[in-house]
Formats: sequence, structure tokens, C-alpha cells
Amino acid sequence: MIALAIVIAALLLIALLRFGVFLEYGSEGVIVKLLVGPLVLKVFPSKEKPDEKERKARKKAKKELKKEKDKDKQKKQLPGGLQTFLDMIPPLINMLSRIKRRLLINNLTVHFVVAGTDASKTAMTYGVVNAALGSLASFLDNNFRVKHRDFHVDVDFLSEQQTVYARASFSLAVWESLYIVFALFPIIKIFFKPQKTPKAATRGSSNSKSEAEINTD
Repeated sequence: MIALAIVIAALLLIALLRFGVFLEYGSEGVIVKLLVGPLVLKVFPSKEKPDEKERKARKKAKKELKKEKDKDKQKKQLPGGLQTFLDMIPPLINMLSRIKRRLLINNLTVHFVVAGTDASKTAMTYGVVNAALGSLASFLDNNFRVKHRDFHVDVDFLSEQQTVYARASFSLAVWESLYIVFALFPIIKIFFKPQKTPKAATRGSSNSKSEAEINTD
């Protein structure tokens, strides 16, 4: 009984555990981190750069993997066309609506510096950027759960270099991600359904076979 209670408690803790992504863009470039509970794992950029031999080995491995994937694509004929795309739209909208309700935006920061020595153009650009960020803020507040948001626009009339700093972190609970995964099943089912052989083609083949038999007789 105690062991069962421990297992149930562990499963509940895992289900409530949150995981997500941290994105940052600034003067140092792009930074991507994976958040798993209290753990923070840096994904990009990697700390250690591979040497020349390692880069060549990775490049060769990628080429071989690409060849294998191309062979698999030739063997498996996946359905395509307009009808398949139209069939996937309703479950895709359903999945997006579930993501919209479950995704938590923990922090979203955008600091934009509008620069330019031409006062009129700079002021016009400032108005456009402010309006765009206002529309984005309204869209996010109406469609997502936003915990903290900070949009700020500054003006610099002494410089020509416009700068932007953006930081975002969003997360999902494990049980919420499973809820979304279930919504993917109808899409996968549609995408991988077997192709039907056209009736015209089958009739044509049967007629040709019968004509060949008559000619041999």
C-alpha cells in the first residue's frame, strides 16, 4: 500500500511538472534554453565548438542519414493533395485551440529603440512600432495566458542604429502536453491513411488483361 501511494505521488508530481523554452535575442545573438522544472539546459549556442575532424564526421553522417530518408520516402507513398489538406484543417484548428488554452507565457519582453537623425521619419517609425506592439499585446492578452509582459519603445535621435531586445519564456505542464498530443492523433491518422487506387486505373488494367487473353486465343 505504501509503495502504491509513493508511485501515485511520483506520477502526480511528474504530471504537474512544467517544461518549456526560453528564447532571448539581443546584441549577442540568439540564445535558446530548455526549461524542465527547476533545471535550465542551454540548447543554443553550444559552449564547445567542434574541431575540423568532428565537423567533417558530422557532415558525412548527415549526408548518409539524408540518403536513408530519401530511400524511405521512395518506399512509402504518403497521401497528398488538396483533399488531404482540407481533411486536416478541423483537427489542426482543434489542436491549436488546445495549445492556446494550455500554453502559459511566463515572460515576454520586447524593448525597441527607434533611431534616426531625421526627426519626422523617426517619429513616424516610432508610431508604427508602438501601434504594432499594441496590437500584439491585445492579441496575446485575448488569446493566451500571459503572466508578465513588458513592451517598451524608446527614441534615439542621435544614432542611425536601431536596436531590439526580446526575451520570451513559455511553458506547459506535462499533463497539459499529453492533452495536446491526443489532439494530434486525428491529424496523424489522416496523414498516414493508405491511398486508394483509382477505379479508372483498375478498370483499365482489367480491360487490357482481357484483350491480351483474347489476342492469345
